[in-house]
Amino acid sequence: MVMLPAGNQSPLLPVVCEKQLTGACYGGKKAFTFLLAALLCLLLAGPAAAEKRIIINKATNQLQFWQDGILIRTFPVATGRRPSFTPEGNFRIVSKIVNPYYSRLGIPGGSPRNPLGCRWLGLSIGGGGVYGIHGTNNPASIGTYASAGCIRMYNNDVKWLFAHTPLGTPVIIINNRHARPAWPVIAPVTVAAGDQRFTVKGIIGAEKELPMLPLRAVCTALDCRVTWDGSTRTARVIHNGAILLTVDCNAWQAASLAAGRKAFPCSDVKLLQGTMYVPLSFWPRAFPFLQVNRAPGKQNAVLFKCKYAAGRPPAPGAGPPGTPCPLCGGSARDSGKPGGPGNTEP
Repeated sequence: MVMLPAGNQSPLLPVVCEKQLTGACYGGKKAFTFLLAALLCLLLAGPAAAEKRIIINKATNQLQFWQDGILIRTFPVATGRRPSFTPEGNFRIVSKIVNPYYSRLGIPGGSPRNPLGCRWLGLSIGGGGVYGIHGTNNPASIGTYASAGCIRMYNNDVKWLFAHTPLGTPVIIINNRHARPAWPVIAPVTVAAGDQRFTVKGIIGAEKELPMLPLRAVCTALDCRVTWDGSTRTARVIHNGAILLTVDCNAWQAASLAAGRKAFPCSDVKLLQGTMYVPLSFWPRAFPFLQVNRAPGKQNAVLFKCKYAAGRPPAPGAGPPGTPCPLCGGSARDSGKPGGPGNTEP
């Protein structure tokens, strides 16, 4: 058995994938070595993996990547040529390998002839070297039943999965053609704000707080700038040099100029894949002059309305006089007067 090249995060685990049905041995490695390696991988994984999980449905040949209960991405895959080839059940990722070596035919990692492609994520069943999620040198097979038991992905897709999946991540393999549509999920959301219409990627679902909208994308569309301080995990919404809103993701509190700089809890904010998503209730708490609702009968459309422009008095705690509305440019000082165009300065 030739050991794996640089980039293997579990050097005790050689890759045997696609030969488990041939009866080939592990090149002299004893079973306890694999069990020990798998245990070490689980210990090294730590708590970071608990927030992520992978679900593979053999009936649809799809792989779902979940984080914090949100479906982040769905990928097409290839699974076993026969229903029994790809095991079903609950497993974990116990090895990660860049450019895996294909031992059955002695093909080095990185070779265009290598059927394992460019990445390997080994499953706990078989110790991490028998069954795995990997790339392919046969992209035409994706979406079909073609493997000897492993889960094949397009090479670009498996690179993404490899980068976002820590050791210890749970993997659930099912075979259910009647599985319900996954909710919540990241999908396009249409936002109507004043006279503006734009589309962002939000978190949609049936819950009343959904869709959750990306803070940066919405604020940017409203002519604001959003900065992120990674050392303090704090986001700031800025307009013309003035900080209109701060969101502290350590204390999970936000403070708004429009709300008199009073802090309010925001533990329902989610940070996913480098994007901050906020629920519908966040916007009127941050900007009390806003009325935000999901469009009637739709899960992927949101309406932003300005209470100033509607001729209503400002809400209690709407901030000091002159606090700008991000939709119409109006303020508490202008209450009762029609607002300006929806794309005026916030």
